[in-house]
Parts: sequence; structure tokens; C-alpha cells
Amino acid sequence: MSVATPDTAPWSLRCHGKTRERELRTSYEVDRDRVIHSSTFRDLQHKTQVRSLVIAPNERTPFRTRLNHVIEVAQIARGLAKEVGCSEALCEAIALAHDLGHPPFGHAGERALRDALHEHGERDWNANVHSLAVIDEIECMFISYHGLDLTWAAREGIARHSTPFDAPVSFGEFARTPHGGLECQVVDLADILAYLSHDLDDAIAAGYIDITRLGAVSALLGELASVPDKEWKASVWSEEEKPLLTRKRLIAKLIGRAIRDAASHTLGNLENEGIADPTAVRWHGGRLVALSPSYAATTRSLLALLTESYYRSPDIRDADARAQAIVRGLFHVLLDRVDEIPHQFVTSGSSPVNVANYIACLTDSAALAAALAFDVPAAEEITDVAH
Repeated sequence: MSVATPDTAPWSLRCHGKTRERELRTSYEVDRDRVIHSSTFRDLQHKTQVRSLVIAPNERTPFRTRLNHVIEVAQIARGLAKEVGCSEALCEAIALAHDLGHPPFGHAGERALRDALHEHGERDWNANVHSLAVIDEIECMFISYHGLDLTWAAREGIARHSTPFDAPVSFGEFARTPHGGLECQVVDLADILAYLSHDLDDAIAAGYIDITRLGAVSALLGELASVPDKEWKASVWSEEEKPLLTRKRLIAKLIGRAIRDAASHTLGNLENEGIADPTAVRWHGGRLVALSPSYAATTRSLLALLTESYYRSPDIRDADARAQAIVRGLFHVLLDRVDEIPHQFVTSGSSPVNVANYIACLTDSAALAAALAFDVPAAEEITDVAH
């Protein structure tokens, strides 16, 4: 048998039981296409990955949005899926959908919604829970039912998404087994590899991290961050382009090495544990898709560097504080005007949850515009930046 999640019941079942009229696409390719054509997916181009397009401090270099990030996660997930023998289409669908529940202003927005909900006795804000709400209830695509009606396997991958920044859903139908399927685990790791490598790319480009510091973080990073003289002598580019090319080479090699390492270690895990089918993957006590211990140590060191020099830099901390103030202010205003929230976002009997659902579906710019319309002080402070 194969460890890949097959395109058969129960994995490919949809909540509304729709069957395909044509067999030109697999169920998971249909999932992928529905995500790509959704409004929420398009809105990711206006949502924060690390820096916001509307609260970017003195920005002079391009940087990634949440849409760039999920596309890059999908690319890495496809590469790893091909190596370990699981469903590339399912990995791509999960990867493209895994951040649909992220609110405006990234993790700063999440923290603001968490705090606001706590003030009203609600449980923690969870982006995975909101992603499920988006694909099951909020997305407006079909006349006869709400949501995108994705397959069970795709919904599992979204619900069970787990990284240092994302908590898997711990209740209901998706928490019956210790882990999600191999595709779910592939996307989890692809997400980590994507944000480490591409946030590093953005951080170096914007001057938050000096590429020459990487050798002190790990020998591998130091090796990848240097271009041998022999290789540069064959370059078709001028010396002026060397910093850019060195950075691009670093990121490409970092991703390539990581995929090869993860594929080798994962295949070893599957063989050593005797895992031969998708059910065994889910019931196995440990995660099977993983980096080798040595490469995992490198990623931990890189995360520590990014956290210190980029994620918690004074500029980012200041922007995040402004973003949280905007989201909190907007939340409290809307809680007093909950009847004005479009019915599309009313998924609960709780007014605070419905307000959070609505805010989470706004882009950075839409949240800022709404906060300005309601005279939220924090929004007024950055009006000049927004314009």
C-alpha cells in the first residue's frame, strides 16, 4: 500500500456530497482550484506576513505578503511530497489554504483578537479554527450551500496545521488520531522551511540581518552564505550584483538542502516504523515528516536569529503594537454595532466571536480604513503612512 492519502472515501468525502461530473481533475485538484479562486485567498495579498503594507516603517525594499508566503509553502510542499511519495495535489491544496484564517496584521492581529475574546470570556483565538470557518461557512461561492465544500482530507490538513506559531485544532472530528496524514505533516514542515528561508531573505534585504553573521549561527549557514571565488569568476554579472546574487543563492540552497534532508529522514522514519498506509500514519504516536537532528538544530538557530534581529526588532515591535491597537479598537467599536456586521460572517451565537470572524476576514488596508471610519485613535496616528 501507499502512505499517500488516496482519492477515495472517506478521505475524499465532502460535507455536501457533491460528485464530479467530469473526471479531468482529482478531488484534491478540485480543492486546490476552489481555494485559488476564493475571495479569501486573493485577500492574502493585502495581509501581513511579517511587515504590513500599511504600517511598514521606512520601507525601501520589497517584502513578502501572506499570499507570497502560502505560494512558497505550496512549492516547497510539492517538492517534498514528490520525494516521500504522498499526494502532491492534496499538499498543494492544504498549503494554499493553511493561512486563510489569519487576520489582518499577522500574528499581531491574532494576539489582539485573542486578548479581546478573553476579555469577554471566550476561548483562545485560533487561526486554524477560523480557517475552517472560512472554508466551511464564510466563503461565498455556491448557491446551494456555504463555504468551499473541500474534502475531508484537505479540511483535516487545515485543522491540524501545527508549527511554533500555529496550534492544531484539539477537538472534534480532526482530533481523533494522534496526528494528521502525511500530507498534513508535509505542509507543516514546508511552512516552517518557507518562513525561515524567505523571512531570512526579506530580513537580509532590508538590513535587519547581516549575511556575514550567519557563520556564527551555524557552520552550514556560513557555508551557504559564501560564494567560492572560483564560482564567482564564472559569473556573468558585475561585482555590483554580488550581494543580491549571494543572498538569492543562499535562500535557494537553504531550501534545496532542507527538502533533501527532510525527504531522507522521513523515508527512513516510514521504513523503520513499518508505516505502509495512510491510516497507520495518522495513528502513529510520533510525527513522521521531520528533519534530521542536525538540520533541525540549524533551523532552531535560524529561528532564534530571526526572532532576535527581525521579528522582535524595534521597528517590527512598534508596528505590531500599532496594529494590535487598531484591531482592539475596531473590535470594541464593532461589538457595540454588531448588527452592522454582514450576515456572511455570523457563524456563532456569540457576538464577540462574530466580531472576531468579521475582523479576521479584513485585509490590513480594510481594517485600517474601518478603524479610521470609526475614529479609532491608533488608526489616525498612521494615516500619513497609509496614504
